[in-house]
Amino acid sequence: MGGAGAAPKMKMSDALILTGATILLGALFLHAWVTPTPINAEEGPYQTGINMMRGDSIETKIQVDNQTSLRVVVYDENMDIVDATTEVLAKNAIETYEFTASESGFYTLEIDTDGVNGTINELNVQRKLMLDLLPFPLGAIVLMYGLYLRQANGDEEEKSIVLDAVLETEPNQPDRVLQVIPPPAD
Repeated sequence: MGGAGAAPKMKMSDALILTGATILLGALFLHAWVTPTPINAEEGPYQTGINMMRGDSIETKIQVDNQTSLRVVVYDENMDIVDATTEVLAKNAIETYEFTASESGFYTLEIDTDGVNGTINELNVQRKLMLDLLPFPLGAIVLMYGLYLRQANGDEEEKSIVLDAVLETEPNQPDRVLQVIPPPAD
């Protein structure tokens, strides 16, 4: 439990399996976990920054609590307006806004609900090169290699089983009988 002692070394195959599964699970959380972002009317317009390459796009779904005019503005690195739109929304209406970058750079997305509380239900960045999906094949390769090593090492371990023998006789047994004890289970 909490005492000192020696633990067996972790096999390389087990370490690779653990690493590959962790990468896959982490990538799944990064892509699938979506939490709505509240827009507080007292705090002013909501702003977020996104580093985009040419051809990348933003899609966002915004819901407002009361009737209001919704203004969405995208600024470039120099804070020049690249795209702007204004829509009048009814109570609990959802507006979808899309923007595609014509140049690579850092963009600022500003959402103004004109003093009304709202929620950003989704904010998706679609990458043209899809580099954000790279952890999935990387994790799968590491996991599969770990499983391959485990299978290869399992065959070698079966061939190298050492049998231990007790050379002492029991009181009711003849002197020349040996008792074979199987190796301890891993």
